[in-house]
Amino acid sequence: MNGLEIKDVVVDFGSFRLDATLSVPRGCVTGLVGRNGAGKSTLIKAIMRQVEASGDILYNGIPFGGNETEVLRKIACVFDSPHFNAYLKPKRLVKIVKGMYPAFDGDLYAELMKKFGLPDDKLVRTFSTGMKRKFGLILALCQKPDILLLDEPTSGIDPYDRGVVIDLIQQFMLDEGHTVLFSTHITEDLDKIADYLVFLQNGKILLSEEKETLCETYRLVQTAALSEEMKEGAIGVQKSMFGYTFLTKQKEVSGENVLVKTPTVEEIFVHLLGEEERK
Repeated sequence: MNGLEIKDVVVDFGSFRLDATLSVPRGCVTGLVGRNGAGKSTLIKAIMRQVEASGDILYNGIPFGGNETEVLRKIACVFDSPHFNAYLKPKRLVKIVKGMYPAFDGDLYAELMKKFGLPDDKLVRTFSTGMKRKFGLILALCQKPDILLLDEPTSGIDPYDRGVVIDLIQQFMLDEGHTVLFSTHITEDLDKIADYLVFLQNGKILLSEEKETLCETYRLVQTAALSEEMKEGAIGVQKSMFGYTFLTKQKEVSGENVLVKTPTVEEIFVHLLGEEERK
């Protein structure tokens, strides 16, 4: 079963249109990648019913209509900007959230607040951007959801705490019934934890593929000179003072001063989107 089934979901703002059909596998971390304005946040807001959208979304096989309470108690989200009252203190906010989510884990809340060094008795509006993101993640995890949506959860967080966030996501995924959809610009995080990758471009899904399969499909080539043979299979060619870099599906590339390696998520992202923009 898929954690999320997104079928012909359309969000039309006039100046921007999202048109998406996507399966998010249950028991996996799916990374959502795209440039600013590609539609990542809009897709997450559509899943969370924060924007008007047509089409159908199934949550662990359950439609939203007629099952609102069940669905909303099984899904949690950390948005790209706080969706809680920043003029309250965490200890007050957590009481409100506990009333909405009967499964809320108070012991886990205390543990994570201590782990991140967040004060319980200061107004949330005094928190830095990174602190607000960490607090949002704590609230989401303590709701004990089955589906966790994360929109840029590590942006603005220092490298040490980024590592803690990644560890928490990995711990969440120890339950094979859990699902994570993780939007980020920090593709290094996806190299560490993503099972699947979805590339968004101009409101449309460019590709959706298992990460390991995708990385093995391509090779990254660095070469001092670009031969005619190389050009035939080259994807997203970039030129610098040191030569050329491109993706290719060819497993063997010959020539002088040629380096071939398996690409990272960021390298695939950069070259595939570069190719799309040249079309």
